[in-house]
Amino acid sequence: MNQKRHLLSRALAVIALVGAVANVHAQTSPAWPTKPVKIIMPSLPAGSPDRVTRMVAEKLSVRWGQPVVVEYKPGATTVIGTEFVARAPADGYTLLSTFTSLVQAPALLPKVPWDPERDFTPIVQFIRSEVVLLVRSDSPYKTMIEFIAGAKAAKASGAPLNYASFGNASSFHIYGEALKRGAGIDLTHIPYKGESASIVDLMGGQVVSSFNSIGTAMPHLKSGRVRALALVGSVRSKVLPEVPTFGEAGVAKLDTSGWFGMLAPAGTPRSIVDKIAADTAQILALPEVVESLRGQGLEPTGLGPDAFGRFLREDLMRWKTLIQEVGVKADN
Repeated sequence: MNQKRHLLSRALAVIALVGAVANVHAQTSPAWPTKPVKIIMPSLPAGSPDRVTRMVAEKLSVRWGQPVVVEYKPGATTVIGTEFVARAPADGYTLLSTFTSLVQAPALLPKVPWDPERDFTPIVQFIRSEVVLLVRSDSPYKTMIEFIAGAKAAKASGAPLNYASFGNASSFHIYGEALKRGAGIDLTHIPYKGESASIVDLMGGQVVSSFNSIGTAMPHLKSGRVRALALVGSVRSKVLPEVPTFGEAGVAKLDTSGWFGMLAPAGTPRSIVDKIAADTAQILALPEVVESLRGQGLEPTGLGPDAFGRFLREDLMRWKTLIQEVGVKADN
């Protein structure tokens, strides 16, 4: 009788264990997602990050059979939307689509209410953005060497050349200050509220030069109204292979390109992270997507969780060092 009771107890224990394993498996089932997914954009719509995010969201909706909705929470140099995701449940249903500001903000602002490494799980890098320094096509400066020589002559005459960016403490502002430092020249910064406004004034002659993304510049490059002198980054663009990098033109510290990517709250199950990363990477590798992105001056990368995580750690240090060297702050 005691032996029968013992066997019955063991059988019940095995049944309980199987039930527990099944419950855990159900919680981490690859059937995710079973409800709509939100992707938070910490910036205004209509820019390149928004266009890329909406494209990815639309294609993920088809793959997953669930709505993937892009929501906008702009403000405070992307801090508001970023904090919202950092505090969201770590279940994969609230994601962050962000860009270089994630690693710039800790160096630009006195304090941010989240930590880019502690509070987020990297999922996938979408693209590397490509930025060029432009002048008008009738400008006397046809190369960076000529531009630097012109800037030195202008400084000696008491009328420094200027450059436009899409705003104070923006990536383009940082690039401009790095150019000044790296080339040993003086340039006056003219901030605008957006890329479109700065390139319009460049073509109108209100500014001498302007940092712009290739996507914004491309129509005007094709029409022959502007000329690209140099590219930010460590390698030449596949879209504008004839344009040298700043490094090739002899200007250091302008090899840190911008990027867009997706992250989740820290603690999101790895199975969910891997699924999102794999599906997104497949989308970014589609020939029609590659062609569309490159036409906007955006180079698809599709870096997965581990590679993207290493990239973010390195990029955080790169931008921190560069921002400290050039002395840019969000309040100036």
